[in-house]
Amino acid sequence: MYVMVLRDPYIPATIIEINQLTENIREYCVKLDKSIDPEPGQFAMIWIPKVGEIPISFADWICEEKIAVFVIARVGKVTGYIQENFKTGSKMYVRGPLGRSFTIREGAKCLLMGGGYGLAPLYYLAKKLLEKKCRLKIILGFKNGSDVFYVNKFRVLGDTEISTEDGKIGVRGTLIDVLEKVMNSERYDMVYACGREELLIKIALICNAKNTPLEVSMERLIKCGQGVCGTCVIEPSGLLVCRDGPVFDGKILLEIKNHSSENFTRSIKIVCRGASDAK
Repeated sequence: MYVMVLRDPYIPATIIEINQLTENIREYCVKLDKSIDPEPGQFAMIWIPKVGEIPISFADWICEEKIAVFVIARVGKVTGYIQENFKTGSKMYVRGPLGRSFTIREGAKCLLMGGGYGLAPLYYLAKKLLEKKCRLKIILGFKNGSDVFYVNKFRVLGDTEISTEDGKIGVRGTLIDVLEKVMNSERYDMVYACGREELLIKIALICNAKNTPLEVSMERLIKCGQGVCGTCVIEPSGLLVCRDGPVFDGKILLEIKNHSSENFTRSIKIVCRGASDAK
């Protein structure tokens, strides 16, 4: 048996505001007992005693008031407990900031894109990019009109396009549909993306074809947040999302895609060989 020593202490925090964004997504404004200095793309481990601990990216940070903003979707035991039981005044514990942040180039022409509740880290990034005099184009993709959130907040920061698959808000289609149109008409110094891995792979392929730099925020099951347990490893690189990420160069998505394709081809050969042997 080994004992895992956590390097980062838990900071007591109090919920001061809760906003319902969609049926399953809420925004929690949390006042910390002491100040921290998170960068866009970093995350915190939120610990609820006797319930569990989850990684959540910073959607915003108001330094003067020590207020962190977290967007939490109801997807599991801990998030379900938070949404069912936590109210204004409820206490939680925050460990962080953790992980690697986005790279910010002063004065750059930037394209930001995100899908679903995974887009939350882009808001804090967009604010920081504006502080560095960057020019922003923002693309947000959602499955349905009822899933849309944060649109007005982003529109204050830059030119924002919305896509929904049901066409109820913005352009009918996917985020990729909008991205292809935008990338064919404009060139960008940097692209930033958040969302599901299959979405990020498609974005990486487009950016690679256009020779445009890309940084992505990866999602994985994170348990320790310290690079100890290995739960969040990325194959074939062996990199850990919690320690080496969650922000990575977009080229890592191409490695993941090629690795998955090789494994799929290998498995087909094994199945076919087994079928031949059985004859």
